[in-house]
Amino acid sequence: MSCRILSAISASLILACQQTEPAEEPVPALHHAEVAEALTRLEEEFRREVHEVTEGVYQAVGFGIANSIMVEGDGCVFIVDVMGSAETASQVKAEFQEITDKPIGALIYTHNHADHVMGGLAFVPSGEVDVYAHETTNDYINRFANVLRPVLRTRSSRMFGSYLPRDGSDAMENVGLGPFVETLDPNATLGLIRPNKTFSDVLDAEICGVKVRLVHAPGETDDQLFVWLPETRVLLPGDNIYKAFPNLYSIRGTSFRDVRAWATSIDRMRALRPAHLVPSHTRAISGEEEIHETLTAYRDAIQFVHDQTVQGINRGLTPDELVETVKLPPHLASHPYLQEYYGKVEWSVRGIFNGYLGWFDGDAATLEPAGPSERAAKMASLAGGSEALLRAARDALQREEHAWAAELATHLLVLDPKSSEAKQIKADALRALARRELNANARNYYLTQALELESEVEIHDEMKPENALSFVSTVPIGRFVAAMPANLLYEKSADKEIVVGFRFPDVDESYGIEIRRGVAEFKTSFPDEPDLTITADSQVWRELVLGLRTPLKAFASGDVKFEGSALDLVGFLRLFRKP
Repeated sequence: MSCRILSAISASLILACQQTEPAEEPVPALHHAEVAEALTRLEEEFRREVHEVTEGVYQAVGFGIANSIMVEGDGCVFIVDVMGSAETASQVKAEFQEITDKPIGALIYTHNHADHVMGGLAFVPSGEVDVYAHETTNDYINRFANVLRPVLRTRSSRMFGSYLPRDGSDAMENVGLGPFVETLDPNATLGLIRPNKTFSDVLDAEICGVKVRLVHAPGETDDQLFVWLPETRVLLPGDNIYKAFPNLYSIRGTSFRDVRAWATSIDRMRALRPAHLVPSHTRAISGEEEIHETLTAYRDAIQFVHDQTVQGINRGLTPDELVETVKLPPHLASHPYLQEYYGKVEWSVRGIFNGYLGWFDGDAATLEPAGPSERAAKMASLAGGSEALLRAARDALQREEHAWAAELATHLLVLDPKSSEAKQIKADALRALARRELNANARNYYLTQALELESEVEIHDEMKPENALSFVSTVPIGRFVAAMPANLLYEKSADKEIVVGFRFPDVDESYGIEIRRGVAEFKTSFPDEPDLTITADSQVWRELVLGLRTPLKAFASGDVKFEGSALDLVGFLRLFRKP
């Protein structure tokens, strides 16, 4: 075949890709009344109960955002996913014990997210139990106490509506996949039992006399697994499918989720032809044909969004342009398992673009754009001054152009952060957007920020340190020291140079921190000739970090010892933000 013919074929294929459009018109957006009706139907998914899926398999729904599943064997039971706190796990355990008094022989974690793993000690108070998980899950759990915890907690609190009232016009109706998120409750107790039975790709086991296959299936998380019970053809998919469009990107902030791997993982589940599907969010379904059709539609939606986004990327479209063009075809957009209660196609498109290409949209004008202050000033100038910009924001709100009103009000608040009228315009615009929003994450975020603008809500870290202690005690002490550099205060350390060694004799581990004029380097071993040496048992240092001990008392009691200048010690500790 000649090069000319090959070129013609290639050109035709490219043109076809560029011109392909859905065969049908896209499904129109829902109106406010339709949203209210849809949300009412959704509440049924979260009705609190334990129900029998099939003989020996019980799913607890509505006790928190995630489900917990009990599988009954000959002489014991095992639990798949253990809720997000000791309090909710205790409630579920009590319900399970009404069904059987058989002891718990094992726990299985489908992945690392806190709402699935933090209730273990309520199920098995001694902590002495086999816990199955993927080999990377332990490390991902450690990241729960990561350097981005403050901002992730703030954004999660908005996304999950943790500060919204339970009744009234601004009420938190649900979180899309369940009634509420217990891990954000300041009174929640974290009761983690660490995984001790881990695997890489596939693990076949017999637990309580039940044949179990665990399969690594990356999706919502890289460590995700699914549980297959071949004798009863029961599939427990974890968070790789639930009754909502998947969170291919989470607005609380998340690293890139490999959506192609997600679709492939669902294919592995489809191939099993399960008779029962028991997800870790929303209710179980039974029937081979219905399950196969649901899994197929779910994976097709994921692949469609990925492929259409990639096609748009290769045509040079920016993220803003992509979200206007990538829409699910009607047969998928109308599917009951693909309603945007939790994830959104638009957010997914932006996440895929960023995952492949990063933040730059390809337009040179955005390489070094004007900063927020300059853009706000120029916007006001174009409008004819700040008062004219304020009038434009008011007019946009009156015309029900709510997104535009919020954007104009944001410019006004950059120019004058104390402007009460700009705050109220933005709050009113966000509240109006929320009331037409099917997606729980978006709705809760809009409403929470509206209340923040009105000074009705102030988000801060309320978790009681003592409630987190059982979890924190399982986190390797090296991670605490490794987190210090990200909390270094430049303004206090810009002219400082100091080397500090840490010894933790109870675990026979040593680390170091070297500060060089505004930068702190973490060292995985004890440094040579440190200026200061700090020695403490690892648990004492954890309690210091949590604020359960004061440095002064810890040093005075001798629980924390140091070698070097006391002045250097005090100065060193003051170089860091309070954890």
